Amino acid sequence: MMNALSTLLAAREVPVFNASMAGAAGVELASAVSAAGGIGMLGVTGTPDLSMLSRSGERLHNDGAVWGAGFLSFALERDMAPLHAVLAHQPDVVSLGFGGCDDAITAIRETPAVLLAQVGNADELEQAADARVDGIIVRGSEAGGHGRNDIGALPFLQLAAQHTDIPLVAAGGVTTPRGLAAVIAAGAVGAWVGTRFAVATESQFPDAARQRVIDAQCGDTVYTRVFDIAQRSSWPPHYGGRALSNEFSDTWHGREDDLERQVATTDVITADMNDARASSRFDVGPIYAGEGSAMITRVETAAEIVDDFASYRDYLHGSRF
Repeated sequence: MMNALSTLLAAREVPVFNASMAGAAGVELASAVSAAGGIGMLGVTGTPDLSMLSRSGERLHNDGAVWGAGFLSFALERDMAPLHAVLAHQPDVVSLGFGGCDDAITAIRETPAVLLAQVGNADELEQAADARVDGIIVRGSEAGGHGRNDIGALPFLQLAAQHTDIPLVAAGGVTTPRGLAAVIAAGAVGAWVGTRFAVATESQFPDAARQRVIDAQCGDTVYTRVFDIAQRSSWPPHYGGRALSNEFSDTWHGREDDLERQVATTDVITADMNDARASSRFDVGPIYAGEGSAMITRVETAAEIVDDFASYRDYLHGSRF
């Protein structure tokens, strides 16, 4: 029997979400992905502009988009206002990750929205299964942005499929229709696609960040905490982030204790990091991107990306190799 997530995906042309990447996944990307036949997701920071978030939800709802938003559970434990701002506009999907927030789960379940939980290791998988969410985003270590670094997407997906009957969405390295076919063959009902959509025309990524992703080669990413340490970020330390390597990570990755001491005693590093992010100096500032960067060669519209993913059926059924 189909559950709420399976029913939602069955009504879409292609079973892909754009990942809810804060700093990339705004209303333009979510709208474009939905219009192309996927599910468009808004990325919500830990301290979002509530009026802008509400306007984005209102626009997507009024346009008839199939859309949702992704939240940081540890931030919702401090303040539920961002979640309520989104729920007021009747999203189709809400995803929670990075900790647990029972109040958020309760609030979402009082609405028709499909509830997804993003997990990054076996313990988080068990917690999501026990909560009986509508779907579980199985995030592998090759994925861009913040998360665990415990296990790759494909082995984690197979483990999860043996562990639970809740529908699974694969996240990490799904960059081409071949990748989408692979994770569906391994037990997923769809894919949570980050890096490729981060480079889309409608993404909030600066042009300089797009170009760096396009130029990236195999092995050009690093899983690290150094960018969070430099920014005095509120991210829990067990959630590092995968980003493109740059001069800053080359200097400090593996020297986190030294970096923490320096950040604690002077504002210079933090000020420079904040300036680098604001001015697109990506030799210092981070570009969060996954290992799939090596397969991205150009900027495309969201519609072109979704249309390309639609050919996964040919690979799944063996008519293309």
